Amino acid sequence: MSKTALVTGANGFIGSHLVDYLLDRGDRVLAMVRKTSDLSNLEGREVEYRYAGLRDEEALVTAMEGVDIVYHVAGLTAAFNPTTLEEVNSAGTRRVLEAARQAQPGPGRVVYVSSLEAAGESHPNQARAEHHLPAPFTNYGRSKFGGELAAWRASRDEQGPEVVIVRPPLVYGPRDQDVLQMIQSANWRLIATPMGRNGWISAIHCHDLVRGIVLAGERGRPLPPGEDLNHILAGVGPRCDGESTAVPELGEGIYFFDDGGRHTIASFGHEAARILGKQAFTLPMPRLLIWLAAISAELVGRLKGKAPALNRDKVVASFATGWWCDSGKARKELGYSPDMSLNQGLQQTIRWLRDKSVL
Repeated sequence: MSKTALVTGANGFIGSHLVDYLLDRGDRVLAMVRKTSDLSNLEGREVEYRYAGLRDEEALVTAMEGVDIVYHVAGLTAAFNPTTLEEVNSAGTRRVLEAARQAQPGPGRVVYVSSLEAAGESHPNQARAEHHLPAPFTNYGRSKFGGELAAWRASRDEQGPEVVIVRPPLVYGPRDQDVLQMIQSANWRLIATPMGRNGWISAIHCHDLVRGIVLAGERGRPLPPGEDLNHILAGVGPRCDGESTAVPELGEGIYFFDDGGRHTIASFGHEAARILGKQAFTLPMPRLLIWLAAISAELVGRLKGKAPALNRDKVVASFATGWWCDSGKARKELGYSPDMSLNQGLQQTIRWLRDKSVL
């Protein structure tokens, strides 16, 4: 049975792929965008628009009227200061959830697309799981975790919509601008890695991520309502320390998705280079040099009026012990299984980039 779904940030990388997936399976899709948004990612799709920004509370309520489910994808991955990230990712999520509660008739469920960075780094010997206590330390991660806390508070209200949280790892695919830089570097035969840090990372192609997001929306268990405080978002749970045992109920309402593989920045880059038919070289980069590159990129970004993908916050993230997550819970509870391995996903992405004359 088709549903009416509202996608916030529908014109963005993940949002536009989610719109495509929902339309292709026959759902009615409402794309929430601003009137000034670049809609090129939605070109050629028969989609209905609802205009609202994350700061416009009245427009948000109107956008959510008559909707079955909201997929909240809108957010920032980079900004020149943490205040901007907090305003969009934390406060913006709080406003979305409040609007969903006020809308009449409103959605029965909201899926908040958070990030692995909201959970924090992984241990070299243990992947991040939903039941591990969050320990975000980047500005971006803290802002997305702020959105998770807003979701937790909203779930206390039994009169409001159910809330499910999805935490993607590294996401790549057509229309992406961030991981694209790693693929371009591989095309130049150079794989830069942080010196002394090459921990495990998880990755997922956008095709599999949007499938996972919809599975979470349809089959996922929501954050527990009422006064139950036995949950990681209430500060209860084990740390990701390499020794903790699984307590799945502590992470109820939260799901990780990945491609089923375990990668490193170097192995990701070399796989891209192999598909490109290039022999690439690994270049360990000292922390100081990466910092200087990030500061330079930020200065150029300020001149252009756009925060760059490479910035000081990303440098902090790059020296983490790892960004590796466990999607076992999504496989068990949702029936999730990735369609694309890293090799398949990169092949598809590189074909698209070549078709668009990007490579």
